[in-house]
Amino acid sequence: MFAFEIWGKFASFKDPFTISQNISFPIPPKTAIAGLMASILGVEEYLKDNNFKSFKYSIIPLKPIRKRSFSQNYINDYTKKSQTHLNNLKKRDFQKISQGFRDKKDPQKPINRELLLDIKYLVAIRDFKYQNEIVENLKNRISRFPIYLGNSEFGANFKYIEILEWKDIEDISITIDSFILKEDSKKIEFQNGVRYSQISFALNINENRTPLEFGNIIFANRPIKIKNGSATKININGKTIYCRFI
Repeated sequence: MFAFEIWGKFASFKDPFTISQNISFPIPPKTAIAGLMASILGVEEYLKDNNFKSFKYSIIPLKPIRKRSFSQNYINDYTKKSQTHLNNLKKRDFQKISQGFRDKKDPQKPINRELLLDIKYLVAIRDFKYQNEIVENLKNRISRFPIYLGNSEFGANFKYIEILEWKDIEDISITIDSFILKEDSKKIEFQNGVRYSQISFALNINENRTPLEFGNIIFANRPIKIKNGSATKININGKTIYCRFI
């Protein structure tokens, strides 16, 4: 097992189940972490490597999750007629381009986007085949490719965090600092003022980025209290953290 921190000013981890809106997950899904680790290692075709799919991970927010939403209008660059407009510009056919890039017969609609602001997470990884190689890069702050948080314009930073010791514990009432699994939902000791959300995201995708396996978790804006549950106890810099892996 190893751990590292990632942080940045902005992030967006798009929920693929939202079609007309770009809604972000509050935490990076496993597939995003796989891509981030591939960038640190400099592995281009990581989606063809099953070793980038077999690891387990956990996420602990180190700052409150802050979101901002805004509307964005797209011109027709992303429609089938965009190339025609560009060709008309090259030909200087001002009559055809006088109405602009928008298609009046199929006008563009505003798209709602959601961004995460000033985020910082602790990421714990277990059962990763390339642990020795990536830990060496993490310790030396080496990333073979640029890393980002969901979108290429949202650059990220990272830092290796040493795990002093860890162990799995079972059948105990505990406060979980990370997400919990959906199967743990009946063990939650619900608290006032805590917002609980169910999240479903891909755990495994093929080289065409088609989801092959999904996972379901419960995430909250505060640590989650459970009874008679299982967790992994991690000692980092003298601080004890309890988390669940998926």
